[in-house]
Amino acid sequence: MRVKKKEIVAAVTLSTAVLLLTIYLSTRHTPQYSASLYICSEDSGNNLRSIQSFSPTSQTQYQLITETIEGELEKGAFEDTVDRLTVLTDEKYGYVKSLRITYKDDAWSGQMLCKIPPANVTSFTFNARAIIDSNGTVTYINISVETVNASDITLEEKFSSITINLKEKKPSDAGIGGSLEPVTKILSASMLWIAQGLIVVLPLCFVSLGIVLLFNRGIIPLWKNLLKGSRRASEKEAK
Repeated sequence: MRVKKKEIVAAVTLSTAVLLLTIYLSTRHTPQYSASLYICSEDSGNNLRSIQSFSPTSQTQYQLITETIEGELEKGAFEDTVDRLTVLTDEKYGYVKSLRITYKDDAWSGQMLCKIPPANVTSFTFNARAIIDSNGTVTYINISVETVNASDITLEEKFSSITINLKEKKPSDAGIGGSLEPVTKILSASMLWIAQGLIVVLPLCFVSLGIVLLFNRGIIPLWKNLLKGSRRASEKEAK
């Protein structure tokens, strides 16, 4: 049985329509989650646990928030990352209390201590992570909360303390393996897309082709024959 060109085009069109409809429906019904803040484990935040509030719990108690963020930056990205984090701290109505920078083995490293109002800790954390990820990788995030008496803390302690540890990749870390890392990522992503195409798209095309053939060579001819038969019967009754 020879498959016609029109049938192949119809099958490809049907497969594309089904695939796009599936992607649209899955994206449309994806639940959106929100919370005031998250505690992230060492796997960069895959396991998240929400905390209800970081405002004062009562008139006599207050919650001290301490956070640590660690990141590994690409070569030459240290200065830009520190500048962007400083601007972000100002935007969140906080300030950089201390900044320590070290240059060793042809790579920069340093530590920032940022003071942020508790209400802005959530947005600061995610924005800081985005800044570091744009120039490298966030490797660790830890958040701790301690409830203390409000009379025992100073005005400065009411600000959340966020320590950011950054370091550039050393030249030895960016040798042959480092130069091949972008190529490896592209190849792995391409292989993943090809595998998904073979697993999902190819069977879908064959199923669509079967549906097109069923309609084109089965249902539609049968329907035409039924129409012809009904017309002939009506013509005989008229005579």
